[in-house]
Amino acid sequence: MFRVIVTSFIVPIFVDSIASGRFTVLPRKKRTYLYNVVAVMLLYTLLNIFFWQYQINFLILITLYFIIAIAMYYVHEFRGTNINMSDILSINTAKEVASGYKYEVTPTMLVSFIIIVLEYIVQIFYYKIDLLENYNKGINGFYTANIGKYNVFLYEIKEILIFIFLFSLLRDIVSKNKYDYSIMAGNNEGYLYNFYSSIPFFHKNNKENKLYDDNLSIDITKDDLTSLKNKVSFNKLDTKNAQSIDKFISESKKPHVIVIMNESFGSVNRRIKTNVKVTNYYDNLKGVIKGDLYVNTFGGGTANTEFEFLTGVSIGNYPYPVMPYNNFVKKDKYSLAHYFKKLGYKTFAMHPYTATNYNRDKVYKRFGFDELLFFDDFQNKKYVRSFVSDASMYEEIIRRYESVKNNNETAFIFGITMQNHSGYSKFDGQEVVSYIDNINAYEKESLDSYLSLMKISDDSIRLLINYFEKEKDNVVLLFFGDHNASFGSSINSLVYDTNFNYECSNAYVTPFFIYNNFEKNNRAIEGISANFLSLELLKSAHLPFDDVHILMDSIYKEYSVYNFHKRKKVNDGELCDINFDRLMEFEEEYLK
Repeated sequence: MFRVIVTSFIVPIFVDSIASGRFTVLPRKKRTYLYNVVAVMLLYTLLNIFFWQYQINFLILITLYFIIAIAMYYVHEFRGTNINMSDILSINTAKEVASGYKYEVTPTMLVSFIIIVLEYIVQIFYYKIDLLENYNKGINGFYTANIGKYNVFLYEIKEILIFIFLFSLLRDIVSKNKYDYSIMAGNNEGYLYNFYSSIPFFHKNNKENKLYDDNLSIDITKDDLTSLKNKVSFNKLDTKNAQSIDKFISESKKPHVIVIMNESFGSVNRRIKTNVKVTNYYDNLKGVIKGDLYVNTFGGGTANTEFEFLTGVSIGNYPYPVMPYNNFVKKDKYSLAHYFKKLGYKTFAMHPYTATNYNRDKVYKRFGFDELLFFDDFQNKKYVRSFVSDASMYEEIIRRYESVKNNNETAFIFGITMQNHSGYSKFDGQEVVSYIDNINAYEKESLDSYLSLMKISDDSIRLLINYFEKEKDNVVLLFFGDHNASFGSSINSLVYDTNFNYECSNAYVTPFFIYNNFEKNNRAIEGISANFLSLELLKSAHLPFDDVHILMDSIYKEYSVYNFHKRKKVNDGELCDINFDRLMEFEEEYLK
């Protein structure tokens, strides 16, 4: 037992050194070091239940954690946040884009590898792991050699009881602490504990926190609406602007609605100097609604921003990381596609990448989209790096729009670009050079490449605006970034706020604008979260609210930002530590 305890105290330091890329000692939040010790001891005890030789268990443990720590390092460098359980469930998606990154070997990896090799040599030759010799003595001889004088049954009972105690202890600790989604989560509380706290079964009553489960109905009845209003004590719902949908369908000329979620179109260029204006077109775009979008993801997790926008459901209540496309969308679900179909629109979902990425081929059908377009469906594809360019995707959007228009139909098109996906290395056509000093060449290359991609994206927006400005049909266009990009820990610390107070970090802010070709609207929105963005879209398009949007709007009138990182009351400049119990109650009642 002494060996187990000593090993459990050493391994967290070993893991954190590899995962952080530096020779660290303890997490910044010192008390969480013990939580990491418990996490290691839990796995060690589990190994002891199935194996009876200390040396074997020790070697399995350090080998496993060495591999996990390396994975943590690369995920943190490429995406900017610690690895979590939802990443494991999305492993197929990760494999699809893994080849686009450069994998460097750090000094901590090399030192740790040498230590492990030496440990193997010591264990094999000094302690003499004689499995076959012990086994040849018979089963009893094997047990005696490895677990001493313990009765086998009593030994197993002891280890199982220790495991149950440690599991209960860790579960209790995890459930009392909010999961840390921040860029600095691993450094703050230790990489192992942060990973363990992302696993659902380490949370008590996780079923009670489950959002958007299989019981969510597509159609909300008036009785449901009244019941929810009474339970949550909403202010009187303002429905004066909500037309009858049936009346709207019969009497109104509907505008075409196009939504573009641009991969990694972020706001990092606001904080650094460059030799070329990066988002010149966006910055000077007039006659549009424009502002800051607050998202729940950083460096990756595109599908979560997508889910929040399409459903209006914030995943900000979850006590652990989720990927709804993998976890919850198992049958037909309410979404904007269902809403637009009810208004008589023809609905498209477009993404110039593989259909199985984040299960989009299945999810889009369950969301109610009529047509799905993935990589093979795009015509005359042009590439920037190895990804389909924004311009090529916009040309496909125009083709689909024209087809629908020529059939006297109305289109709702939701498209996700791929051009700016992470894995930033120098490419042909790169022109932006940042003026940041004191960063290594590899990280500077990543930042410069990303800024060049942003400029190409910015130039490509002009293609759509110029086209629709000349159209006679009414068109509304929403453009927004899904998350900011990650460039490695040293650059991230320069261009983002990565301190303890991550709730107030600019790392979770991306640009958006809403354009239409039938009226000018110069309005700035200081902050809105992704789950509320569809409300501004429908208002700009003069479309009626259904019951779901009426409920959402009643909350939006009070809170303009509502996610993991920020809560912002309307007309209140404070973005942090806002009480949001009512919002949690709403989502639990409405979505469970």
